[in-house]
Amino acid sequence: MKMLSFLIKHRNDFIYLTLLLFSVGIGPRYRALKTVQTKKWVGSIIGLILISIVSGYSALHPIFSAILGIIAIKVTSIKKCHVVAFFFMFGYLVFFRLADKFGLPLSSGQTNLIEMIIVLRVVGVAFEINGSWLAIAQAKKDENKEQKEVKTRDDDFLEIINPSFEDLFHYCFNYIGLLTGPYYRYRTFDDYFRLPYSKYVDCLGFTINTMKMVPFYISMYLALSNIWPLEYILSEDHNNRHFVYRMLYPWALFAQFRQRIYSGMTLAESVCTAAGFGAYPVQGKNRTGHGPTVGYLKLKKMSEQEARVTQYDFNTVESMDVWGCETVVTLRDSMKVWNKAVQYWVAMVVYKRFPVKPLKIHAALFVSVIWHGFHAGYFFCIYFCPFYVMAEDIYYKLYYKDATGLKKKILGFIMWFLRSHSESYQCAAFLLLSFDRIWIYYSSVYHYWYGVWLGFLLLGMLLNKIHKSNQPRKVKGEVEIKQKVVSN
Repeated sequence: MKMLSFLIKHRNDFIYLTLLLFSVGIGPRYRALKTVQTKKWVGSIIGLILISIVSGYSALHPIFSAILGIIAIKVTSIKKCHVVAFFFMFGYLVFFRLADKFGLPLSSGQTNLIEMIIVLRVVGVAFEINGSWLAIAQAKKDENKEQKEVKTRDDDFLEIINPSFEDLFHYCFNYIGLLTGPYYRYRTFDDYFRLPYSKYVDCLGFTINTMKMVPFYISMYLALSNIWPLEYILSEDHNNRHFVYRMLYPWALFAQFRQRIYSGMTLAESVCTAAGFGAYPVQGKNRTGHGPTVGYLKLKKMSEQEARVTQYDFNTVESMDVWGCETVVTLRDSMKVWNKAVQYWVAMVVYKRFPVKPLKIHAALFVSVIWHGFHAGYFFCIYFCPFYVMAEDIYYKLYYKDATGLKKKILGFIMWFLRSHSESYQCAAFLLLSFDRIWIYYSSVYHYWYGVWLGFLLLGMLLNKIHKSNQPRKVKGEVEIKQKVVSN
């Protein structure tokens, strides 16, 4: 009975898992389809079917919002389409999550994930369209200058991207990455159908290598969530436990959360590898979300013979660097290896394009929070990262950066422990969601970690000031020594 109740409680997760495995399984057959149009339509039809299975009547939300978003892109000028698409899609996301306020039923968490991916795709392609136009305009402006400056950017940015309504439709609804990512650019989507890479990459080998750890992730998630359930953290029994137990309980919550994310993201990557989607030659120095960063136009001209013998990778569709997530020393580095495709989207769409430089980081964090949802837990988790990073950066530069040998290992472990503890503390808020639930747990540990953060920051600022004040003396002493050597 306990097992049955567990299955019923998590039935949506099991349906989602089954659909992800189905998406992996059909990859080889999808890749084998001959014509581009057939492949596009089959991919979109499968995507729409998956949305309908997951969402039921709520499937109207992602379908309706995507179509309206595409229309908004096509009817507005290329100068403004990205702004219109951004505000429309995030406006609809607000409406979608507050549907009960308008007399409509709220959708499931799985439908919410699909809507989140649709938002990334529609807004992302609008920024691609506008960005390609800006790049071409800038290139023409540079050509008109009497003295040309040396180019520092690759020529792959000098292509106009202006897909038709039909191509935008296929991009939004293709089943690859639709359930839980990864996010990929329209250019990657278009390359998949036009370039020969998917025919020659070892899809089976990459898929097996990507999926081999999934059973372990799922087993760990089930075990940890059964031994240390989330709801226990709000119980009176938990509050009566020793302070150290209460302080470390979020480690178990964050561990199970990581296993769940690892399994979902890894399966999502496997959907791509099984279909050959996102494969590029390694010489392109491919980056998550972006694709090739070097010699893109040369890669596009690669012959069938060259494509047959070249080496490939799927870095473009890699979402999680699992080993990095577990081992990196700093929170700053941890953020770079966690959900990399979405991090890329936030960086390209928000951070780099936001017009007010001092507010760039705040805009990026705010959009990230709103994209995840309106719960207080997302603000507590995401928006407090910079405050820890401020303190962390000071200690990293003062003590860890130039350390060597055993000292570096000891300091690295201490920084890793503090980074992991901070993430666990923040993850508790992310999982508890509502302010009252977060307050219950944080009160049970006396909100201690915010005090620790503040103490770290103030002490770090003091140590940094002392270090800087000692620098002139050190430099002066070195100059005096050199002068004595010269005079002798």
